[in-house]
Amino acid sequence: MANNPIREARRADAFARLQPTFPLKMSMTDTTLPDGTRLDDDEFLVRTAKDWGLTLKSLVLTTRRLFCPSDLTGRTTLSLPLTDVLGVALHKHLIGFATIVVDIRDGRQASFPAHINGQLVSSDIAAAVDYAKPPAGLRSSTAQPSPRDRYDLLREIIELRRSGVLTEAEFEKEKARILEQP
Repeated sequence: MANNPIREARRADAFARLQPTFPLKMSMTDTTLPDGTRLDDDEFLVRTAKDWGLTLKSLVLTTRRLFCPSDLTGRTTLSLPLTDVLGVALHKHLIGFATIVVDIRDGRQASFPAHINGQLVSSDIAAAVDYAKPPAGLRSSTAQPSPRDRYDLLREIIELRRSGVLTEAEFEKEKARILEQP
């Protein structure tokens, strides 16, 4: 890709602001995405299928979007803003390979195989999705979460930790975030 010094300066500034708060390691590598577009000036590469040891060419996680196969055939790729992802789950089957299922705001689901490192893939995507969610005070609902909602959220992350989707460190970070909410 052609070097544009102005774009590179904007990207470097945005990277410096985002890096201390983003929960995963990111890269300033400017790449062409599976849909043929480029990264936005304030968007950075987080992981690709190759980073996770997977062979899915269309699996890419950025600081703002997830590119993933829409189904197990892998023939079509979805470009999902992280704010449209409601949840990520790893389904381990008794026979065959594990799959990662992504619940999307419009009621659809995307699923793709995770022959290896499924737990890592799902937890990385979940961490990026959680970061992309607006702070509680900026969500569309102006009502403050009730203590009951907080307990429900704590139960959810406890279950995610038990199922292996969240690591102990990710669990502690989420627990602290939930308990800090007003």
